Amino acid sequence: MLLSAKQILDKGIIVPSEHSKAAQVGIDLSLANVEYILGGSVVYKDTTHINPDFYESVPTAKVDGKDCWILEPGTYAITFNEGCNIPENYTGFILHRSSLYRTGTQIVSPVWDPGYKTDQMGTVMVVNVKLIIEKNARACQILFHENSSVDELYDGQWQGGTNAWEKAK
Repeated sequence: MLLSAKQILDKGIIVPSEHSKAAQVGIDLSLANVEYILGGSVVYKDTTHINPDFYESVPTAKVDGKDCWILEPGTYAITFNEGCNIPENYTGFILHRSSLYRTGTQIVSPVWDPGYKTDQMGTVMVVNVKLIIEKNARACQILFHENSSVDELYDGQWQGGTNAWEKAK
């Protein structure tokens, strides 16, 4: 069963920001930061090493008087204004909003596991043609399915957010 936006907020699964918006069955997430991914990192069977030198911050520029990112085709690490606290019997899925999809842009995101917590969520955005997107614009929607209780909650290396690798140094 998909949760309604009201259920998601009432259960505290998503920590909204002033830029969030409740949808019918999910919450729209808004962009806080964009970084261009320049190169790969290393994925082993039991851990992943992210090289911070492969991430380049993208500055905003004024477009029609608004702070926007001007993005050329490529792959970007994006950070949202919103956080999450996913209980044991829910699993999240992020999908791009149709307005973003119509620009030739895709949000690519993993499953958001029971037990995952962070102050700011993040994922990957693939831009296929030049895109101008305003800071704090709603880019995607997170949906939650109710699931059976799990034997073990998420407690992996990324617990706490996309910059968890900095904590491991």
